[in-house]
Amino acid sequence: MFHSSLARCLGEFPYWERKELEELLEDKEVNDYQFSFQLTQCQECLCLSSRPTIKFLFEDGSHSHNYPRCTKCRSENVRILSLDWLEMARCPFCREKSLEKGIGGTWD
Repeated sequence: MFHSSLARCLGEFPYWERKELEELLEDKEVNDYQFSFQLTQCQECLCLSSRPTIKFLFEDGSHSHNYPRCTKCRSENVRILSLDWLEMARCPFCREKSLEKGIGGTWD
């Protein structure tokens, strides 16, 4: 429910990304949007993070989405990691081993 409005979704982005998205929205009218958090890895510093992503569908039929940047080094060379790609990602600490998925917590 927290992300039910576009304004709240935009509030999840770092300042520099939010400003770019707001400038994009000044020119076109949004018909719909899809917001989610995605696991990403910077290909420069190997930082892993959960990043907000948004895709816009505009009134004129065009669409656009944000290109996440690394929050650590601000590189634009960031890859969204799906579970299939997780084993191909490198460890940010040793920079060699591949990552493994596992249970990090459970819900009651």
